[in-house]
Formats: sequence, structure tokens, C-alpha cells
Amino acid sequence: MLNPGDAEILNFLEQLQLARNVAAGLRCYRLRTMSLHFGRWLKLDKTQLRQLVFLSYCHGLGKIGLPDAVLLNAGSLNEEDWAKVREYPEISALICNQLPVLREFAPLVRSHQERIDGTGYPDGLKGEKIPFIVQVFQLVNIADAIISKRLYRSRDGSATDRRYWLQAVEEITREMEAKARDPELCEKFFRFLELFYQGGT
Repeated sequence: MLNPGDAEILNFLEQLQLARNVAAGLRCYRLRTMSLHFGRWLKLDKTQLRQLVFLSYCHGLGKIGLPDAVLLNAGSLNEEDWAKVREYPEISALICNQLPVLREFAPLVRSHQERIDGTGYPDGLKGEKIPFIVQVFQLVNIADAIISKRLYRSRDGSATDRRYWLQAVEEITREMEAKARDPELCEKFFRFLELFYQGGT
């Protein structure tokens, strides 16, 4: 699945993001793990699985330049802050384009915040203009953001993973009903999440 030298590149990308923000760096590994499980469950080929891995490590590179007041803000962002956040996919792609080993992933990275109804950013892509592999990654990205945030806030050990993955299903369902996500792919992801958190094949 990975090419010779990929492991060293991925380790560098992870360390780079860990140095900026520990939570962001650790997220790379979580995204890689879930993406690969979902990708294999979908029976994706080796090239697609490699794309998922690099999306996991490259999509957030542009966040390195965000001010702490924005990157670490646990509350609501104002419109000016959101404008900064919406720039990061372009910056992530720009970084990838500077390095020959990452250049092939730049278009995927740039489009990872697009939505099939055209309301995403930075380019307002619609439907099939968003690569399938990016749509796969987006679902994992959404689910991990919800699940990890809830788990981080719960320190008493009383909560279960199942409760949080169901919240991810609810959020993705809302986006699917708003025509922002592909229904067929979403339904497959919901089935995968059930197996991933409850066990099964």
C-alpha cells in the first residue's frame, strides 16, 4: 500500500503537526486508522488506501499557520476567525505543491472541505467534482472530530464510544438530508461505524 520512503514522510508530517499542536498531531494517526479500516471495508485498492493515509496527514497542514486564538478556541468563532479557518485547505494544498513527494495529493487536500451541494470551500465544488476518495475521507474526518471531542470532554469514564459514534451518525445524517453528502456512501459508513465500535465483520 505505501511506497518506499512513505513511512519517513508520514512520520515527519506527524511530528511537524505535533510540534504545533499535540491534539492535531495525534489526530493524524486516528484518522489514518479509521480511514484504512473503512477503506478496506469498502474494498478500495492500494492506490486509494495510500491516498487516504496521506489525506489523514496532509489535510490539516494549513492549520499550522492559524493563530492560537483560533486554532485552540473551544468556543464560537467570529466571522473574521472563520475566514481564516476557511483558508487552511488552500494553504495545506500549497504546502503539498511545494514538495514533489506530496504534490499528487494537493488537489485531494484542497477539496476536503467541499460539499456535494456546492456549499463547501474553497472552490464550491459540486457532486462528482469532489473526488470519491475525498468523500470517503470527509466522513471519517467528521466522525472523528465529533467522537474525539466528546471523549475528551468526558473524564469520568461513564460514557461509552457507542454514544459518541451515534452522535456522529446523527450529524452526518443531517448533512445527508441537507443534500451535502452522498446518501449511498453515508449509509455504508453508518454500517461500518456500527461494526467498528461494536465489533463484527
